[in-house]
Parts: sequence; structure tokens; C-alpha cells
Amino acid sequence: MASAFNYPPEIKGKRKLYSLLKGVNHPLEVFSRNHEFAGDNFYINATLTHKKFIFSQDKEFVEYILKQNHKNYYKSEIQSVTLRKYLGKGLLTNNGKDWLRQRRLIQPGFSKVKIMNLVSIMQDEIDRSFKLFETRSETDLYVFFHKLTFNIVAKTLFSSDIDEEMTDELSRIITDVQEVSTKEVRLPFYAKFLALFGVIRKAVMKSKKARQIIQSILDKRRASSEEKNDLLDMLIQTRYEDTQQPMMDEQLVDEMLILFIAGHETTANALSFIFYEISRNPEAEKKLNKEILDEGESVFTAESLMKRSYTLNIIKEAMRLHSPAWAIDREALEDDSFKEYSWPKGTQIILYISGLHRNIKYWENADAFIPERFDDENSKNFPYYPFGAGPRLCIGEHFALMEMALVVRRFYRDFSFQSYQNQLKKKVLVTLRPVSVKGKIISK
Repeated sequence: MASAFNYPPEIKGKRKLYSLLKGVNHPLEVFSRNHEFAGDNFYINATLTHKKFIFSQDKEFVEYILKQNHKNYYKSEIQSVTLRKYLGKGLLTNNGKDWLRQRRLIQPGFSKVKIMNLVSIMQDEIDRSFKLFETRSETDLYVFFHKLTFNIVAKTLFSSDIDEEMTDELSRIITDVQEVSTKEVRLPFYAKFLALFGVIRKAVMKSKKARQIIQSILDKRRASSEEKNDLLDMLIQTRYEDTQQPMMDEQLVDEMLILFIAGHETTANALSFIFYEISRNPEAEKKLNKEILDEGESVFTAESLMKRSYTLNIIKEAMRLHSPAWAIDREALEDDSFKEYSWPKGTQIILYISGLHRNIKYWENADAFIPERFDDENSKNFPYYPFGAGPRLCIGEHFALMEMALVVRRFYRDFSFQSYQNQLKKKVLVTLRPVSVKGKIISK
């Protein structure tokens, strides 16, 4: 019986079997090869799970899903169900009216103006961390940035209300929970064994422990009645438009837990990729050093960090080549169509951002590191979505860009990084991360 829907070219037979088996551990390779074979859009019918998947690295299709018809698409079960039991009902895992209500509540606190007030907190933590390089010349920057970005989130959220011991405990718990949740998301059949042997239950208990720590910090802040102009103050003081009531504690804790995870993981990955690319491109490092000198005393001010600059061009280009958010998943709420294609409700849409960012249809010298391409006046129209797009554009975009610009400038003012690696091995989990970025720190 002929299908009532007109799907993109289908991946089937041996190629489908290869995709399903190898795609678990090597999704970038599998997705890229399938796109080479079938074009910018392809379809897979996962017979065993009775789910239909459309994959795309096409600019117009991506914008249709994320912007023009976003109301017909929710985040898939991967985030709205699987991750929710660990992270609660925050912005990352929520859908529909609940998500929109929370987004409207929290959005003003992440405006450029509000984020600029956090520069001094970030700067203090960065300076403290960089003291390590005065005594240690060799390092793995991926490990270093993971700790640094976690500490920055902790301090911008909680200021002095969180000490190093508490930060380390939260970091250990969240790392353990991420390891389990990632396995459950990427290996759904293996998840049954994780549940059988109590691994998932233990991870959920650890998540509850993290919530207890965050709740204790919240209680301490309320009891002190002290204003600290950090993100926690912003979350406590916000009020819903319709009721003028604040968030309940349970919701507050959920949002803070998600800010911890989303606020450090992708930024640590991005910084690792940025520093690797700078180390491989001496001319880019020279131009960066010149800009740091030319900016003079204003080089670390919020205004300088957030304006168009070569620093931001480097960050954008590294995130184009190595997008931490390498794919975006959505699920169709109703039947839909775009151009010649159509699909039923329940179809899983996988927007392959890493593929789009290297698609030769849109990018000249797509695999080359060329920060200058973002000098183009038309760069705003590039098919470039490292933070997503549409109403669900990452709420922390300004925070992350300012933080990364500050880290890059403060490092390259005093140091240089010489990578030991000619090639960068990557690990594809919920986010794209390097296995390591080992090298030598050179003082100027």
C-alpha cells in the first residue's frame, strides 16, 4: 500500500542497518555519509520502534521547523521525558504553555544589560584559575575548562554563598548524572540493563542530592535578605505576568540545576575547540593579540567583550566547525509538509547542525578555519545555529559569548597555547566534546 506521505529519500537495506548499528557510537560519520548519499534531507523508518525519522542539513527546512512552524514541534521524548527525571521541569526539558510561561519569566534576566553586570564575578574566577599556569606548563585544556566553566556558573548563580567544597560536590554529582543520562538517551536498549541493575535509580538519587544542596543555598540567601546582584537574585525576584507571584522553590531549584548543566558543559566544549583552532592557526593568534593590545584598558569591559570583534569571529568560527549542540531534535504534533515533502504527526525530526555548518552549498571552504568570514555584512543571514533558533534560541547565548570572549582575551594577554595534537578526537554524546586538548602553556 502506497504511503499517504511523501518523505525525503529513504535510507534502507544495508545502509539502514549500518546507520542503526554504527550510528549509536559514530553519529557524525553516519549522518554525514547518509547526507552525501541521499542529499540534504533523508528519511529512516525505524521498524523495531515504529518511529519515523527525518534528518536534515538544509537551511530552509531547519528554519521552517525552528521558526516558521515551531508551534507544531515539541522537543522529543529524549529531553522532555528521559532527561526530565534527572533535571526536573526547567526550560531545557519543558514544552508547551509551561515552557512559554517560564521562558517569559526568566528571559529578562538574561538580557545583554543584565549579563554585563556579571563580568566582574566571571573575571575574578578566571584570574584565580589562571594562576595554575604560573606553575604548570602542560595541561589538558578540556579538563581545565570543564572545571573553570562550572565554577563560573556557580559564582554567577550564587556569589559567595557557595564554597569550593560545595562546588566540587555538585560538580561530581552532576558529572555522574550526566554519564548515566547520556547512556540512557543514546542507548535505549541498554537503558533496560541500567534500570535492572539500579544504575538509573542511583543517578536519580544523586540528582535529588544536588537539589538538596541548591535548596540549602536558596534557604541561606532568603534568610540573609542580602542582595548580591547575581543570577539567584534575579530568579528570586522575578514575578509571573498573570499572577505577580514568584516561582515556587521546586521550580527555582529545577531551573538552577539546568543552568548548572547547560551553562558549563557546552561552554567548556566550545572553549576547548576554540583554543585548539587558535593553536593551529598562527595568523589568527597574531590578529587576536593585536586586537587585545589595540583595545587597551577597555579590553575586558562588558561593552568591548560584546561588540563585534575579531575575538567573537574566532569564537563563532570555531563553533561553526565544532558545534557543541551538534543536532536538534523535534517531534511533530500534527501532520505537516514542506515543499515537496510531507510527514505524519509523531515523526521525529533531527536537524543536523554540524552538517549544516559544513554544508558546501552555504559555506565557501567549509572545512577551513576562517574567522574573517564573519566580517561579512551578510553574516546574520548565514545558516548558523550553534545556539538554536526561533523561540527556543538558547537563553544563555549572551552569557556564553561574553564568558568565552573574556576567557580568550585574558588568556592570550598573558599566555599562548601550543597543542600537542595534529588531529582532534571528538566524543559525540548529547553534546559534542573533544576527548582531550593536551598541550603546553607558554607565558609571554
